[in-house]
Amino acid sequence: MYLRLFGFQEKPFHITPNPRFIFLSKMHKEAFAHLLYGVKQRVGFLSLIGEVGTGKTTVLRTLLRQLEQANYHVALIFNPCLTALELLQSIHREFGIPCRDGESNFSCLHDSLNRFLLEERQQGKTVELVIDEAQNLDPAVLEQLRLLSNLETETDKLIQLIIVGQPELDEVLGRHELRQLKQRLIVRYRLTNMDAEDTCAYVNHRLKVAGYKGGGLFTEKAMRQIYRITNGLPRLINILCDRALLVAYSNELDRIDHKVISEAQTELSGEKVLKTVRWPYAALSFIGIILFLLIYLQPGLLPDLFTQTKVVASPSGTPIVIEKNAVQSVDDNFEVDAYFLNQIQEKISSYGEVESARLALAAVLNRWEQPEPRSFNPDTFRPLEAALRNTGMGAIRIQNDPEKLLKFNSPAILTIVLPNLPGKRYLALLEMKDEQVLTEPFLTADGWLPVVYLEDIWFGTAVIPWSNFEQIAYITDPGKKGSGVVRIQKLLSLAGYPNLSLTGIYDTETIKAVSDLQNRTGLSPDGRIGAQTLLQIYRLVGSEMPQLTKEITQ
Repeated sequence: MYLRLFGFQEKPFHITPNPRFIFLSKMHKEAFAHLLYGVKQRVGFLSLIGEVGTGKTTVLRTLLRQLEQANYHVALIFNPCLTALELLQSIHREFGIPCRDGESNFSCLHDSLNRFLLEERQQGKTVELVIDEAQNLDPAVLEQLRLLSNLETETDKLIQLIIVGQPELDEVLGRHELRQLKQRLIVRYRLTNMDAEDTCAYVNHRLKVAGYKGGGLFTEKAMRQIYRITNGLPRLINILCDRALLVAYSNELDRIDHKVISEAQTELSGEKVLKTVRWPYAALSFIGIILFLLIYLQPGLLPDLFTQTKVVASPSGTPIVIEKNAVQSVDDNFEVDAYFLNQIQEKISSYGEVESARLALAAVLNRWEQPEPRSFNPDTFRPLEAALRNTGMGAIRIQNDPEKLLKFNSPAILTIVLPNLPGKRYLALLEMKDEQVLTEPFLTADGWLPVVYLEDIWFGTAVIPWSNFEQIAYITDPGKKGSGVVRIQKLLSLAGYPNLSLTGIYDTETIKAVSDLQNRTGLSPDGRIGAQTLLQIYRLVGSEMPQLTKEITQ
């Protein structure tokens, strides 16, 4: 809406984390350095603690992107309400460790995990297990993590454990029975809010990445007010600044001053803008002082007079009435978002694991004009891929990267893990428009879900079905020869590289073209031909396949 007015190429203050917008404040850089040091030194046990909205996910994703797949095998568990046995079973699923029937007891699971870790070590890989929302783990589960940290060789730990949680995690770890676990936490870091300097730098960084080429869009006074209202919390900064840009657009302003920030805060807090009554100055000053003391010094003394009813609309358009206090901060906006999120999670929870998998699989396969899967067995090794193989389709896995997932522009099946809900649920992404995605099963009345909620319900694996139309073999080694290389070179010439020589050798020129194509389509430009690269090549040469949007996002 306001992109053209300010010269943005995209919205600068998305709530959904976007790797291109990552800003590491002094505090984030220090946290990242601590974790990276611990990982590189293979210390075994690390923890990251911080309040909601301080940027734990930002630090974690920055860290994980530094770990090359060739050297690290990473799994993420986002289900804090597991038993010790369920934790081991989840670890096996996430790492893809086969587990036969009758081998689901502690002893067998420990043995199979230990064998897996030794095999990974022989291949030169470091295994990383990340547990998010760890403040909700039972002491018995935390004790199980301590036992896992005992898996080691004579010189190194076989598995690295990173536990991430809110400040309550410190209280849990402070229990007497968990003192051995706390002693093993070699690297610990606690995130705090950004200071005023970093808050200002954060805002300007996001403006620059979004394409803003002017100067001083937010005045100094506006910046100070942003820091005062948000207390340096990145999520709240994004919400407040996005609304401020909308307020400026509505009032045809090309600069954001403190008045715009105040109006944005008012809108977010649900207050109504009242006309000023012309009372005598002395009386007005007296009342102002009294209100200041009540609001800032004794907020509990505010009478019910300030309570109002606020009506908001859910993503499906259904009105929801929420009782809210008229004097509130931007953070109260999260109560509304949390309400919607709770409704979405309840909707997902209403479907069983197998039911949601079948619905999601059938919906995505229908886009590929393929028949519904004959079966889905959640106990099968990588059950989504197994079900797709039965239909003749291949599968591409994307881990924990919403931006990459959407930019890949293909219907996908997300694995959803929710707190207090056993097992997994599955959700298909079928289309995308106007920053909304169409899902199956439906989570809203019309099936369209705002993209900003995607991050809150998905923090794991996505599987993208695909078809290797010409059955071309993967190419990972320079210098490879054969008819498959010739076919790749012909397809590349059709995909925008007409001057490429058909040498039949996977030479420097061909690798350069592949790397450039990967970079164009949002892939890692490693110059190797794998499933993701083949899919994008087929798409660029006009092969019939479904897309989330009509045009590929470049």
